[in-house]
Amino acid sequence: MFLLTVKKKFIKELTVIGIVLTTLVAVVYHLFIPDRYFLWFPAIPIFFYLFGLFYIEMFAFNYRVGLERIAMTYLVCKVLKFIVSAMLLMFYGFVIGHEVLAFMLTFIFFYFAFLIFETRFFLLFEAKLKLRKKANDEKNTVHNHHAVTADGGSGCADEGTGR
Repeated sequence: MFLLTVKKKFIKELTVIGIVLTTLVAVVYHLFIPDRYFLWFPAIPIFFYLFGLFYIEMFAFNYRVGLERIAMTYLVCKVLKFIVSAMLLMFYGFVIGHEVLAFMLTFIFFYFAFLIFETRFFLLFEAKLKLRKKANDEKNTVHNHHAVTADGGSGCADEGTGR
């Protein structure tokens, strides 16, 4: 249930930030620099939205498999996003070549905006996981019927003498 709630919240926030950023940048292009607008503009927010969906699926998978690799998953996703982004920028620059500077600046703006959003979201996610783990550990300790004492649980300081 926790994972489903987190996924829904992430997708909702991802959608909102994608729409807000896309609208903001489109308005800037159309009002202030219409001559710099490029046909491939809609591909940029779609790319980052799809990568966001990939992120949440990777985290959901690792949540089900084991939580010990969550930080590594985050780093792998960031490196993968960086490599794919660099390849996409090079492809656009060499193959399409229309308004390359505008495309690159817009892409970098979206890259950092989504980087900040995703980092904030997953830091909060990690903090909630730690709180849940701590609460579960405390619940298990409190509800444990076998009291463990300093001598390993026997209740006697000196087993041989009974003192």
